[in-house]
Amino acid sequence: MKLRCLAIDDEPLALGLVSDYIHQIPFLELVGSYTSALDALQVMQTEKIDLIFLDIRMPDLSGFQFLDTLVEKPLVILTTAYNQYGPESYQFEIVDYLLKPIPFEKFLKASNKAKDFFETKVQQQSAHPLLDGRDYIFVNSEYKLIKIKINDILFIEGLKDYIKIHIAGHDRPVLTIMRIKTFEEKLPPNDFARVHRSFLVNIHQIESIQRSMITIGKHEVPVGLSYADQFFKLVDDKNWK
Repeated sequence: MKLRCLAIDDEPLALGLVSDYIHQIPFLELVGSYTSALDALQVMQTEKIDLIFLDIRMPDLSGFQFLDTLVEKPLVILTTAYNQYGPESYQFEIVDYLLKPIPFEKFLKASNKAKDFFETKVQQQSAHPLLDGRDYIFVNSEYKLIKIKINDILFIEGLKDYIKIHIAGHDRPVLTIMRIKTFEEKLPPNDFARVHRSFLVNIHQIESIQRSMITIGKHEVPVGLSYADQFFKLVDDKNWK
């Protein structure tokens, strides 16, 4: 399996280097290289792209503005001469952040990360995380793949394009770029229930239910009015009366 790539950089020398690096890596396929993000946008409308090597500071349309225009975002490796964009890059599904001049070994390492993430993503899309014998899922967070056991998930909190995954035994939730609906589709439906527009809970982790509030560990999760009937039916079906 090859990752279909775009290289976008307004500096011809930097663009040429990235393109050359891509040609050297057997599992990458260069679909096109562009000095203009606007030109690359046209290609994105007709071609399936798995990975983009993207500069940030560019005229007309910056790298971040370019990503903002995409409905379906491929994996992204940033290639930039500036290190101050790290916090802003968390808004997007960034695999790695490479500072120019980019040594080949760092480029290869970042490409391998993208390959691992892509293969994991394909597996998750093609098979239910429990039906193929696995009891875990991988998510991309802070430039690395984190393995999470399904049964250890307490609840998921949706924040527009982000989700917070609250996990038993962890002081901090795992933050990843994904919509809560997308994550819900990856989980076993008989074990997880959508209880609110912004919350999805592991019903096996629920400690108590009082009116429209669920207690899970030290957390309280609201039950939305439009989700209440379906949730309480699920609870009743499991004899949690």
